[in-house]
Amino acid sequence: MCDGQQETCGCVNVAIVRDAVVVTDEAGNVSKFDHFEWRDFIAGAKAGEFDLPADSPALATVAA
Repeated sequence: MCDGQQETCGCVNVAIVRDAVVVTDEAGNVSKFDHFEWRDFIAGAKAGEFDLPADSPALATVAA
């Protein structure tokens, strides 16, 4: 979870506009997706396609 207090918390900004969905990160990188790509990404996220394995070391740092 990002509370904005960390120097790099991994937050992104999402703007849904007429022709696309634009995602920017805290480093200023910009990614642009059409609405079909965004729909598929959200469906995958809801289905758990991007979940980390339970034994992932990354989960240990999140819980700390």
